[in-house]
Amino acid sequence: MPTVGSSRVDDIIDKIRVSGGRVTQSRRMVVEMILGQGDHHLTAPELIEAMRAVDPEFHESTVYRVLERLTDLHVVEQVQVHSGATVFHLTDATHIHHHLLCAECGAVTETKGTLLDEVAAQTLDQHGFVLNVNSSTTLLGRCATCSATAG
Repeated sequence: MPTVGSSRVDDIIDKIRVSGGRVTQSRRMVVEMILGQGDHHLTAPELIEAMRAVDPEFHESTVYRVLERLTDLHVVEQVQVHSGATVFHLTDATHIHHHLLCAECGAVTETKGTLLDEVAAQTLDQHGFVLNVNSSTTLLGRCATCSATAG
């Protein structure tokens, strides 16, 4: 399993405990695995596969329950990046970013979190509406490769 800072693991485990959740070795292992992935976006099946590489008997339901709890605690965020695939990433990731999703080929490109800052400013100015630009967003369109072939 990837090595991660124990203070970060402990902070998340404390959130689980404070919210009334039980802290088990399995939960700790899932948290460590998520943190060990860095900024990589994991699907639940990828996380299950990674857990089973460490412990072949690891229960699939444990992964789903931990992901649900961490989502409720705003530790991870679910992001829909392409049809049918929900990925999870840390809400306190080292960089805020958005996803550009190609509607034709399904390619996902990460872009800087500042991409929507101007849109947020205009939305506030014109409508008095405050966009949450610190939340990961998926924007649908066409990638450069598909745009070139579409001519």
